[in-house]
Amino acid sequence: MAVIYLLLILGGVTTLYPFFMMVSTGMKGPTDQNDNRIVPEYWGTLGLDNKDWSKPLGTLYGKYLDDKYAGDATMVQSTRIGGYDPKFETFLQELPVNLWHAGFRQAPNQVTSRLTLRYQEWLKGRFPTIQELNRTYLEENAGFNFVTPPSELLDRKGWSPPKGRKWIDWLEFKKTLSAEFRVPIRVTRSWQEFMRGESQGQFSRVPTALAGTATRFEELTLPTSGPEFGKFVQTRVPPALLADNAEIRWSKTSTEPMPIAGFEQEFVKKNADSIKSEFTSRNFRYVANYILLNGRAVLNTLIYCALLILVQLTVNPIAAYALSRYPIKATGKILIFLLATMAFPAEVAMIPSFLLLKNLNLLNTFWALVLPAAASGYMIYLLKGFFDSLPQELYESGQLDGAKEVTMLWKIALPLSRPVLGYLALLAFMGAYGAFLFAFLIVQDRQMWTLMVSIYQLQIVAPKSVVMAALTLAAVPTLLVFLFAQRVIMRGIVLPGER
Repeated sequence: MAVIYLLLILGGVTTLYPFFMMVSTGMKGPTDQNDNRIVPEYWGTLGLDNKDWSKPLGTLYGKYLDDKYAGDATMVQSTRIGGYDPKFETFLQELPVNLWHAGFRQAPNQVTSRLTLRYQEWLKGRFPTIQELNRTYLEENAGFNFVTPPSELLDRKGWSPPKGRKWIDWLEFKKTLSAEFRVPIRVTRSWQEFMRGESQGQFSRVPTALAGTATRFEELTLPTSGPEFGKFVQTRVPPALLADNAEIRWSKTSTEPMPIAGFEQEFVKKNADSIKSEFTSRNFRYVANYILLNGRAVLNTLIYCALLILVQLTVNPIAAYALSRYPIKATGKILIFLLATMAFPAEVAMIPSFLLLKNLNLLNTFWALVLPAAASGYMIYLLKGFFDSLPQELYESGQLDGAKEVTMLWKIALPLSRPVLGYLALLAFMGAYGAFLFAFLIVQDRQMWTLMVSIYQLQIVAPKSVVMAALTLAAVPTLLVFLFAQRVIMRGIVLPGER
């Protein structure tokens, strides 16, 4: 018995490990979603002492920097300058909006960001409806969660901000951002990127006079003269930025380099708990908003599950009762025919079902989802066996009292079959809740998507961590159902065998 229990425990562990991995990955992001850790690294490691930022890291500081600079590793490396200076936060708060970029933008491989979420919340307080926002901004957003911040290339020569109300509102929104969100525009950074392009990404091609003691582009310093600098001024940087920029203003305050790294390190140390909490819940909050705001996926799934349970607990008991109460010579063959339907994969019947439902003009309706699954050979077989085990004296007593067959089905057979019916109701719920391929084929109208179809559409554009968060949330209802219905499941499985 000890060996048997040990094997059962090992088997349970093998099923729990993938689930825990799914939950854990849902709490991660682009820097650590592939590290296969059950416990995310950023929960226990700050990583403030790291020196090499050429690749993303899963520590709290590494994730924070990757998030702030939208996954740009070269930008992270370039800003690792300066120690902590308490004056720097005030300096950032007083910096004009045209001398800093808004950080925490959405990275190319992500679906949302802290800046986007804050911008959307700010717009909700400014516009009562999305229709009014669309009229004002001349856009066609389906909802506030589809509105994105405007791009800004303030350090690029020749770029000018778009005209219109949206840019005016954006500047007003920028002023509300705290120092944490403010990334000062550095001409030195523009020079580094200019030389990267001129050298075709190979640092060995940088002239020795310009390279100095630097070993990579992110360590280059801004020269004051030379042909390359002249070309840089003519083609890359706006003249106004050369005359007035964040670096010039900071030099009037301190002789030390702009303390960007020191400020960010101190901020992460002081706010570690809130940053961890935000990283942990971000994907789940996004998925919840996506599901609730993207069509009627939750409502459609609830209606579909309720209808399928109702229909299956009506059709199958009636069929099973008829086969049990009025057996004929072909009853055995009928049961074999019903069980034979289980030998064929459900995918085999999808195309014929689609064509039939199309001819009946039932596509994109709940009936298209429910009717093909109304009868189940397995359920009819199981219920017939249970009805056969009921004492015949109960039916005879009902007949003596003048009860009709419908009355005996309703008053005698079904009440005694509650454990089995509860078990079959759970099977119907699981079948409806987890249905994807058939639902995806039959109901292609966005307003008729079920939860699983909606999650599938999300995974096309979302990264791995967001998909895992969506699957975790989708698994919660089934997990709760099984936890609260264990007795029903066990009685439904064991009781028919005992009878």
